[in-house]
Amino acid sequence: MVRKFGRLSGRLLARLSAHLAMVISTAFFAAASIPADAAEPIQLEFGNWLPSTHPQSVNSFEPWKKLVEEKTKGRIKVNLYHGGTLGTSRAVLNDVKGGVYHLGLMVSAYYFDTPIFKVTIGELPFALPGPIVGSKILAEWTQKHANDIWDKIGVKSLGVFCTDAYNLFSTKPIRRFEDMKGVKLRAAGKAWVQVAKDWGAVPTPMQPEEAYTALERGTLTAMHYSPAGALGWKYFEPAPYLIRVDSPVVVGGLLLNKAFYDKLPPDLKKMFDEELGPALSNMMIQIYDKVGRDAIDIIANAVKGKGEIITFSAEERARFIKVTQPEWDNWVKEANKRGFQGDVMMADFKSIMRKHGVTPPF
Repeated sequence: MVRKFGRLSGRLLARLSAHLAMVISTAFFAAASIPADAAEPIQLEFGNWLPSTHPQSVNSFEPWKKLVEEKTKGRIKVNLYHGGTLGTSRAVLNDVKGGVYHLGLMVSAYYFDTPIFKVTIGELPFALPGPIVGSKILAEWTQKHANDIWDKIGVKSLGVFCTDAYNLFSTKPIRRFEDMKGVKLRAAGKAWVQVAKDWGAVPTPMQPEEAYTALERGTLTAMHYSPAGALGWKYFEPAPYLIRVDSPVVVGGLLLNKAFYDKLPPDLKKMFDEELGPALSNMMIQIYDKVGRDAIDIIANAVKGKGEIITFSAEERARFIKVTQPEWDNWVKEANKRGFQGDVMMADFKSIMRKHGVTPPF
């Protein structure tokens, strides 16, 4: 009996060995036949603090995700997270640098005390008129004076751009300069605080994510924001008076984690530099322009019977402009204080503005 079992075991072992050899052989040839591009895709984590309904989320970020995956033939997969899932608007620089996610949308106004200060020249009151011309002016000026800032802060830039001009979404009508007195006005960043004071308002630092509730509760009287952007946040619901001050614009930037970029194969780096980065910036510029032009009418219909669109006369708007001249002078002083040639930078900025058909206010 023992001998019989031994013979059966030997035969079974032989069969198992033969079967195992066949499996290994099949696996080897199957693996050898897998094409090189079937490797696991590179995961690009895109942290977006804007809501999923924001015009940029719908018309720029989602189409860009598809573009990247198509152009790279699936070698890069973009994981897009809306609504601040991965971090707030003020945390973008640190989050991207630290690798919390790889790509994020930066607001320059938040980084006045960093080398990004240079591009805040584009946020001076009544300087740039909007996204198309403003972005061209800023790009030309940045090429000359601010291309070094990204290496200094340790990120890769995929481009800078301008929003549509900012207006006031107010819980009460503002028809004259005097009506600004005591208004709790959202100040986007350090330089915007003094602009609010120039207008007689109470500067109130506020992130876009918090403003809707602040307007409802009265913590904020007026949200200073772009009409295109406001469509996504719906600030006109608690603040149904849109006051057409039309200034300033915000300078935005697309920041990419440096380590992520450095590890990309050379052909993908080139694609980001020459095609994918410029494509995303251009999408955002076009959307801010198109949606910004349409937004006023959309908001006017939305607030009918609750509020209104208020447009200043030329004389009244001139009062808002005149009091902000010190902020232009202060930018030059701050630049000089930091060791830059502030006067030269400002002269070039005004020259480039004129070249593109924009007359500096001062």
